Amino acid sequence: MRLSRRLGLSLFLIVFLILFLFLSLYLASRGRPKSGDALFADDFSKSDSGWNRQADADVTTGYVDGEYQIAILAPNLNVWAASGRQLADVAVAADARTAAGPDNNLFGLICRYQDNKNFYFLVISSDSYFVVGKLKEGRINYLSGSSFEYSDKILPGQAAHHLTATCIGNVLTLAVDGAHLADASDDDFKAGLVGLMAGSFDEPGVDVRFDNLVVFEP
Repeated sequence: MRLSRRLGLSLFLIVFLILFLFLSLYLASRGRPKSGDALFADDFSKSDSGWNRQADADVTTGYVDGEYQIAILAPNLNVWAASGRQLADVAVAADARTAAGPDNNLFGLICRYQDNKNFYFLVISSDSYFVVGKLKEGRINYLSGSSFEYSDKILPGQAAHHLTATCIGNVLTLAVDGAHLADASDDDFKAGLVGLMAGSFDEPGVDVRFDNLVVFEP
C-alpha cells in the first residue's frame, strides 16, 4: 500500500512537471516576437510620442501636421533623432520626403544608435544618390562604397519615398520604394535605438518630413 501511494505521487509529480514545462514554453513563445511582427510604430500624429523637439538658429525639429520634421538652416550639417528601446536585429520602414530646400541633401534611417557619436545610417538624397555608413566616435565612415552612389530607382525632387533599412547580424540593407539599393557589413554596433536623419551640404534650407514609421522583427 505504501509503495503504491509513493508510485502514484511520483507519477503525479512527473505529469505536473511536464505540464508546467509545456505551459512555460507556450507562454514564452507567445511573448517572443515573430518575424514580421511590429515592435513599435509612430505616425507622428501625437506630439508627445517621444521624438526630439528643437529650435535654434541652425536646426528645427518637431511634429508638423502629422509628420516629423527635420529642417536644417545651416550648410554642411547632419541632424538626427532617435527613440524607442534598445534593439539588435530590426527592420525599420518609414515614408520620407523633401518638403523644401535643395535636392543636394540626405535623409533616411538610423539603426543601432549608441549615442550622438556612434550609429549606423542608411540614407538617400533628393538628387537620386544613396549610401550606407556609420558614425563612429563622431567620424563618418561609408560602408556601401567609397562615397554616395547614383541610382535611377530614387525619384528626384520632392517625391515621397518609402524607405526600408534592415540591420541583421553584421549586414545592413537599404531599399527605396521596394527596390534594393545597397548592402554593407560591419561588426561595430550590436544593438541600439532606431532613428531618423537628414543633412545639408553646401546649401542650407533642407526641410525633410517623415511619416508612418514602423519597426519590425526581421
